[in-house]
Amino acid sequence: MEGVEAPETSDKRLTRLVATTVVALSVVMAVGKIKDDNIVLGMQADQATKIDLWNEYQATKLKRHGQEIEAILLVALGHGTTAAAAAAASAEQKRYATQAKDLRAKAEAAEHDYDVQGRRHDQFDLSDGFLSIAIAVAAIAALVESLGILIVSWVAAGLGVLFLVAGFAELSIHPDFLVSFLG
Repeated sequence: MEGVEAPETSDKRLTRLVATTVVALSVVMAVGKIKDDNIVLGMQADQATKIDLWNEYQATKLKRHGQEIEAILLVALGHGTTAAAAAAASAEQKRYATQAKDLRAKAEAAEHDYDVQGRRHDQFDLSDGFLSIAIAVAAIAALVESLGILIVSWVAAGLGVLFLVAGFAELSIHPDFLVSFLG
């Protein structure tokens, strides 16, 4: 039985560099993927919270509006017992106004957190893309036995690592033009 023969390469040093590059980049990509998945889970939770808070905000605004109408109608009726009821409705209206203000602030905070996490997610996506390109180019470098092409792979890897570090460290490195082009 004949086995498959591996192609002979004249530069074993290049082959070792390519192999080391591919292994190192695969590990870096795996770590980045875990963090990116956790960010996506956080974004989903922020999105759900934001939607719930905005819905609660709208409901509270409707309740406040209902209490406002009730107070106006009770005052317009002008009966003796309705003055206390109108004051109670007015107090409820103020309570709902305060509640709505708090809900709005919480919803806006959840929206801001979602946006911040979205930018970090973009950084991890860019990292994954550049690291994938680097691995593919490293494979080509092995096939054509070219150190120059391996250096191109390392440049792509450097960009991938830059965005990975930016995502982990929450740095503001974010090429909006590239993200909007790819988005």
